[in-house]
Amino acid sequence: MILVLACLAAQDAATWSFTEREGGSHSGTVRGRREVEVVLFAIPRSAAIHRAVFRPGRDEAEGFASRDRGVRVSLKGSAEPLPLLPPRYDAFDVTASVRAAVGSDSPMLVFSIDDLPGYRPMSTRLDVTGTLKAVNPIPRVRGIAARHRAGQTILTWSDPRPPLARETVTAAEFRQTLPGPLRFRIYRSGKPFSAATIGEAELVDEVGPFTGWNPGFHGIAPPDRAPVPRFAVDEGAGPVAPGTGVYAHHPLQAGKAWYFVSAALNGEEDLSGFDEGNALRDPVEEEVGPGMPVLQRIERPASFNYVDRPELHYYVRWEAPPRSNRPSTPFDYLVALPPKRVEPAPAGLHLHCWGANLEGGYGWWYGAAQGAILLSTNQAPYDWWTGYHEFDGSWRPWKEGVVRDYTQARLIAFLDWAAGRWKIDPNRVFTAGNSMGGSGAPSLALRRADRIAWAVSWVGVHTPARSPQFRGSYERVYGPVDWKIPFQDGKTPAFEWFDDAAWVRRDPAAETPLLCFSNGKNDGGIGWAQARDFWKALQETRRPHVFVWGQAGHGQRALLPGPAPGERELGLDVRLDRTLPAFTNGSLDGNPGSGDPVDGDPEGQSNLHLLWDASDENLKDEEGRWSAVLHLNRKAPADEGTADVTPRRCRSFRPAPGTKVSWRNQSLAGDRDFQSGTAAADAWGLVTVPRVLIRRGGSRLILEVKR
Repeated sequence: MILVLACLAAQDAATWSFTEREGGSHSGTVRGRREVEVVLFAIPRSAAIHRAVFRPGRDEAEGFASRDRGVRVSLKGSAEPLPLLPPRYDAFDVTASVRAAVGSDSPMLVFSIDDLPGYRPMSTRLDVTGTLKAVNPIPRVRGIAARHRAGQTILTWSDPRPPLARETVTAAEFRQTLPGPLRFRIYRSGKPFSAATIGEAELVDEVGPFTGWNPGFHGIAPPDRAPVPRFAVDEGAGPVAPGTGVYAHHPLQAGKAWYFVSAALNGEEDLSGFDEGNALRDPVEEEVGPGMPVLQRIERPASFNYVDRPELHYYVRWEAPPRSNRPSTPFDYLVALPPKRVEPAPAGLHLHCWGANLEGGYGWWYGAAQGAILLSTNQAPYDWWTGYHEFDGSWRPWKEGVVRDYTQARLIAFLDWAAGRWKIDPNRVFTAGNSMGGSGAPSLALRRADRIAWAVSWVGVHTPARSPQFRGSYERVYGPVDWKIPFQDGKTPAFEWFDDAAWVRRDPAAETPLLCFSNGKNDGGIGWAQARDFWKALQETRRPHVFVWGQAGHGQRALLPGPAPGERELGLDVRLDRTLPAFTNGSLDGNPGSGDPVDGDPEGQSNLHLLWDASDENLKDEEGRWSAVLHLNRKAPADEGTADVTPRRCRSFRPAPGTKVSWRNQSLAGDRDFQSGTAAADAWGLVTVPRVLIRRGGSRLILEVKR
């Protein structure tokens, strides 16, 4: 009989929650403010403790204001702080301490709240999981299902008490719906689940309701009447039903895994019953990988961003490190196919402005007439398409962490996936954006110069620390400038890493894309001085660029070079695998003046009228020899002008520093040299020919290493 009772007791499994007030399984057992006493007399001394989590209440907004401090909570009398629990790092693992207390003659713990900005004592709770019997009836989830793709397992289940059970919900209705006390805990194990094995399982994460809804599709400011979509997790099956929970897990090891989803009511769980509704009967065969986007729907509108008859493919990908700082983070993506299809196709990463979303706010659909595919996504958090602190959203102190380029990493990862789905030309990828997107387009292009051929930017921030209005927005994700939070390299302050002017000055030899950008001299929010300094840095380091400025404020638009410069189409075939000239000190350039907006020309351009023939026949990059046909476009204000010319993005013409190079500028017929001279490769191996005469009718510039 004793053996039978012991076996039955071993089948009990639950999580008890100890709270100050009503709610949970043992209310009135938490007392105190800065010293928090938790009474554990209710736990039998014979109980096996699987897990214990201390969850102090906290106002997250107030906590964020003190994110440099992090938190410090300890057991009374201990000099060591309690460890935060992954993956959210917003609660403390106290398993060993609870085990010791339960087995003692005084089953009680006293916690010291040493430093916890935003502390809310009334919401403090201790959750203890072990061989216990649930005190209150806890609803069970139903309909658990799993699918594994490319290193990601996506789980779905039915919420037994869904806060939203309607098919159609507006953004206003979604914002007004309270989540309720029910949350969901995801467990993973190498063996089937039972009350006897739950203690060996990994607690993967805890999430709230609404994970099947996609409130972020319309961006941060959706219209009140905008319908909130639900996610699709299986292509072709449509969105999940209302009340469906969704979680995406990236396993760190390959192999067989079983999953179980538990409902937790005010922290309490009943872990004694496992069936096909809440636990997988068969294991998932998992591998390690990035996961893959899931097609949500395909639309064929009459027009999209002024392009008629496109085909729009909407996707969602649940991101995780290294493309997000938190697991199971859904992002929307769009692949827009133009009516004119070419293979392989150019592709543009289009980055939207503040308040917009993946469907617009990035200028034009660039290159659509030439068959360019548009790729876009939503920005979250608002890091200006750069990166954000790895501890954002957690309780870990920011001064102990780094800023990582999560956003730029996920953009490139989506490009890589799309290139495998459609035939994208890897040598003709570009970035484009307006305002916030106009900040991200050159930033991404510079830092992924091996992937991006050119970029177009309207009114972007190029030096975040010097933007009059938007520096604070960057500080929200990097930390204040004076904290000097480093980038992920561990040494360069994030504000310096994402300073475009500092980036190009740091290594003049590093190749960069053709950058076409604009800024308004009277744009007091973005800031003129930082834009002018970026142009100056491009000139100093001899980078390919076209700059347009004027008095249109935050509406100043960039122009793209070509026979007839315009906003929507690049009139040159700029490719990663092909050299190009960088023009500086052009005689046809306007004068942007100093950083003071009243200095210099009120409006003007730099390099807009200078062209080269990008064909293989007329653009040569050979060992010891480089040549290009240069000319002016038909909108140039004169028939000829001069500029310094530096060959860039060379693969074969790479003279060593100090090498003498002869040059000549000749008629296209090749029968007459009207300029010639000698130059030398500088310390970075760059050769610059000064004051090259460039005519409307064209000429051929030839550089040859002197033998």
